[in-house]
Amino acid sequence: GFYSTTGGQWIFVVDKSGKSAERRNIKIGRQNPQYYEVLEGLNPGEKVITSSYDNYKDYDILMIE
Repeated sequence: GFYSTTGGQWIFVVDKSGKSAERRNIKIGRQNPQYYEVLEGLNPGEKVITSSYDNYKDYDILMIE
């Protein structure tokens, strides 16, 4: 989902409260149809949104309800 919009350049990272997600640059390494190796931009345990970003590509922060 997210990869088709971002090309693996960025992703939305969910904050600890789970109420918002912030756009963050990442670097993708190896990949296959099920998995992506993230080389930079994420910390262990962080949650991300992997669904399609077609409607959100122009936003820096998403509010989650």
